[in-house]
Amino acid sequence: MDKWKEIKERLKHLGGRVDLLADGHTLSLTKAHDGKKIFVMVYVDGIVDFEWTKTEDGKPLHPQGRFWRPMKRAAYRKKDYAALKRGWGKKEADRMVTPRVVGVVPNFGTEGAAVAHLKKHFPDLEIKVDEVADGF
Repeated sequence: MDKWKEIKERLKHLGGRVDLLADGHTLSLTKAHDGKKIFVMVYVDGIVDFEWTKTEDGKPLHPQGRFWRPMKRAAYRKKDYAALKRGWGKKEADRMVTPRVVGVVPNFGTEGAAVAHLKKHFPDLEIKVDEVADGF
């Protein structure tokens, strides 16, 4: 089984966890819930520091932010496009409703989304070998 399938398999169930090594950092991916939604949380070196969520020109300001999901938002909603086009013109209205990266967040909606992000940006990451074998 390749490492990407193994990561997905370990995160398949609620409470699933996998530790990874990438670019000198230890990543801990954990499947969790907040009562309403189930998501994959990404801890970098064991912590989540919300200072790392900041971006500039679509790029994270802190290197730890590279491991998190880019959050895209548009200045205005698509349903306001017609009014924006009348007021500002087509070119400016297109720019106003186009989503841009406004920050990075430490969670992914599914294990597949987390794996796809890591696979694209960190193809050489490794699954951390557990020091203590589970007794299950």
